[in-house]
Amino acid sequence: MDRQFFILISCSVIVFALVLFGVSQVSFDLSLSPAEKGILLFRFEKLKIKERQSPVVTGLKSPMESGTSDRKSYPSVKLSDIAPPDRQRVSLVLIRGERKIAIIDSLVVREGDSINDGRIARIEKGGVLVKNKEGERWLKIN
Repeated sequence: MDRQFFILISCSVIVFALVLFGVSQVSFDLSLSPAEKGILLFRFEKLKIKERQSPVVTGLKSPMESGTSDRKSYPSVKLSDIAPPDRQRVSLVLIRGERKIAIIDSLVVREGDSINDGRIARIEKGGVLVKNKEGERWLKIN
């Protein structure tokens, strides 16, 4: 047993000596690219920062404060009278078996759900049927 222990210790010492000798023979040179060498030469310097002054503009008048009211260029009809009413938009219809889901104006709805002043009556591939007091209307998918 003592002989095996002696062999084990002596082999470990020999391997350690060989590794130490091998490492001492290897030369580790620092090889850097020119850009990396430039970074090593960087020195911090304090910089003076000049504060810019905002330019002063004179002679401009505010478009909101026009002294004269030019009513001739305004339309004679109110914009609310000629603008189309807000329409609900269907952006997605998903049908999977008996499960039917639609997205109307960023809201996820199912058949039977209430939306604004109406109720979702049917969801099909091409659109959604909405019923309300005024009647029914199909919202086509966009």
